[in-house]
Amino acid sequence: MNDLFKYYAKNNLLTTQKLKEVTQLYELNDQQLLERYNANFLKIFRGAYKNSEFYRNLYQEHGIQVNDIKELSDIKKLPIIEKPAVRANIDKIYFGSSLIKSIGYTSGTTGTPLNIYRTPTNVVTEQAYLRHYRYSHGYQLGQPLLSIRGMLDKNTTHKFYKQANILYISSHNINAGTIDFYFKLIKDFAPKAVEAFPSLLYKICNEMRLKGYRISIPNAFTSSETLYGFQREMIEPFLETSIHDWYGNGERTICLVQDTANRYKPLPLYSINEFDDDQIITTGLTNKNFPLIRYRVDDIIKVNGNDFYKNITSPEILEIQGRAGDNIDLKDGSSVPCIDHAFKGVDHLEMAQVHQYGTVRPLEIKLVVTPDFGESDLNIIRTKFSNMVGKDTQYMVTYCKAEDLTYSPNQKYKLVIKH
Repeated sequence: MNDLFKYYAKNNLLTTQKLKEVTQLYELNDQQLLERYNANFLKIFRGAYKNSEFYRNLYQEHGIQVNDIKELSDIKKLPIIEKPAVRANIDKIYFGSSLIKSIGYTSGTTGTPLNIYRTPTNVVTEQAYLRHYRYSHGYQLGQPLLSIRGMLDKNTTHKFYKQANILYISSHNINAGTIDFYFKLIKDFAPKAVEAFPSLLYKICNEMRLKGYRISIPNAFTSSETLYGFQREMIEPFLETSIHDWYGNGERTICLVQDTANRYKPLPLYSINEFDDDQIITTGLTNKNFPLIRYRVDDIIKVNGNDFYKNITSPEILEIQGRAGDNIDLKDGSSVPCIDHAFKGVDHLEMAQVHQYGTVRPLEIKLVVTPDFGESDLNIIRTKFSNMVGKDTQYMVTYCKAEDLTYSPNQKYKLVIKH
């Protein structure tokens, strides 16, 4: 019943209508798109100013009145907001009925996952963009889809989601000892496409290659990590596939997707992106009840030129940095990605960092916590972490201050540190 509810929450008449709207956006030229960006930005801004306690207070503190913002270029007059402010004011940002909001989670690549609110309209709009993107590459909704995205824990080998015709396999169990089972499972399922983290798709392809297995999957949709050239070079010929990469965030304030020439392009009218040398300032346009306006994203995206309007509609993206996944390597040869999921839903956790000293010594989980952190919080972490890495993997938990964590020479934080 839960799977059925999730399916129809994403796929219904409203999704179909949104898909038509998204499709029509691709028929507009840059000038027509800019007119739509301008109108949607002003709608988002004015709605936030009028209805959101957080934004009204923020803008008034900066001396900004609603009539000061008249067009798209005025966005630079608005203050930048960051994750701590969003975390502290989640209920003051949201406006609308409490009956229709649902909680969404960011990936938390800094070890501090963020909760945000979504509405049914926001959910189906995201689904409409995703469906259009996959349609454009030849994959139709309902065709068999293989999913390798860390959805299952160490204790579950696979799960079939009948309503959506999706086969999930446990990324935590992919190794030389299980590849015979997974190869037969995938071959019998005969997927038309695979959705996966790049590192996981590379891992399972390499395990099959070492066993002399071959399999063909027409389309591969990757996301959530950096897609490296060496991964593409091995995966595409091995699966006889085309890889299509999707760059986005859980906050849904930016989304860049690869076209048929492997160039990253923004989804039209999805967000407003300001590309700086060391950050991206993003403004989401699809979640009017929980708007994130000029929200800072730490990833670095290199673009050619600094034309404000061109970089909104059709930026020439040279490189996306800061997208590498943080994996834990296990003794049996398998690899556990997105270890940040172990820290989701822990209210009194400020930061976390996992240190790996090869595969012999126990892992060390360093936690930076608030005074209210208690046994229940620790139990959540222990349960999730154990489910991900398995009961045979030893680890210890230590507590420290934020400044005692390990940082790169340029003070960049990583969730997993390998010694």
